Amino acid sequence: MTSVRETTDTAQTNLGQPEPAVAQCGVYPWCAEAGDHSMHLTAYVEAPTPDGYGDRVLPANVMAEDGPDGVDISVGWLDLNLTAEQTRARVAELHRHLDNVAALADIVDGQAPLEPGAECYSVTAAGARGALISSEIYHLDDPQPGEPAARIAVFGQPEADDDLDVAGADQLVADLEQYLPQLRAQRNHLAAILGAGAEGSARTENGTPGHYPWCNTAACITHRYDEHEGGGTYFEHVGHETAVTVADGGYAEDAITFAVGLGSDESFDSAPELYLNVGKLNGLAFDPAGVDKLLGQLDTLTSALRTMRGQMDSEVRP
Repeated sequence: MTSVRETTDTAQTNLGQPEPAVAQCGVYPWCAEAGDHSMHLTAYVEAPTPDGYGDRVLPANVMAEDGPDGVDISVGWLDLNLTAEQTRARVAELHRHLDNVAALADIVDGQAPLEPGAECYSVTAAGARGALISSEIYHLDDPQPGEPAARIAVFGQPEADDDLDVAGADQLVADLEQYLPQLRAQRNHLAAILGAGAEGSARTENGTPGHYPWCNTAACITHRYDEHEGGGTYFEHVGHETAVTVADGGYAEDAITFAVGLGSDESFDSAPELYLNVGKLNGLAFDPAGVDKLLGQLDTLTSALRTMRGQMDSEVRP
């Protein structure tokens, strides 16, 4: 039996000695976890401004866990496990939202709304002789069939470079942040001109038949109206298809293929729709609101799949 005196003496001999260092993660250099762990996590990234209650806003991190099918790695954000592509799409949505919030501040200040079709927006470094970057929309005089009738010109002025101190860098960052919503507004205006927005035709301004930016022009079909209908042609626009085949390792003929793509038939409805085909079932067509709903449903399904996947490793209680 160990006496109290012996225990005390042992503790005293360790005083002043450093505790042994906990081993850092040896699997991923970005992992912030230490010691023995199976879930790899980065430190949280969060918005610098807390909400009115002092809580963190939009915290996110990377998480990865080894599984039988390889590494399951995702971005944990908005109570979802997102792929890299899904994360970038959500970030783009938030960028557009923040631009709209900034526009509310302009209303308070009495500023006029952006007019991206009539202005050239520029950013200039603190001591530069000219604009570091400028952008404006221009129209092609003679666009070829299938070529956009308008584009955004992005250019800089000669000798626009400059060496910045900290204050100059801060000013450049602020100017760039002000420029980004202007560039996005120009992008949206260009999409409206080309008919690639939520509404509008895919035809160019001078009437030359055009295509959407997402078109797989080799697959698009040109149809001709009958003479009694007035003649002329119209497009059936077809986008690039993305297909995923799901199989359980059994019979190959039992595999299920999910395929999605964009399409638009000018004879029926010029607005693009997303088409979803599952195996040999009847295909479905979704407008933008329908796609938003579908994304939410698939997010719910994916979250449930991840939960069930974790539950598969559990054992029956005795």
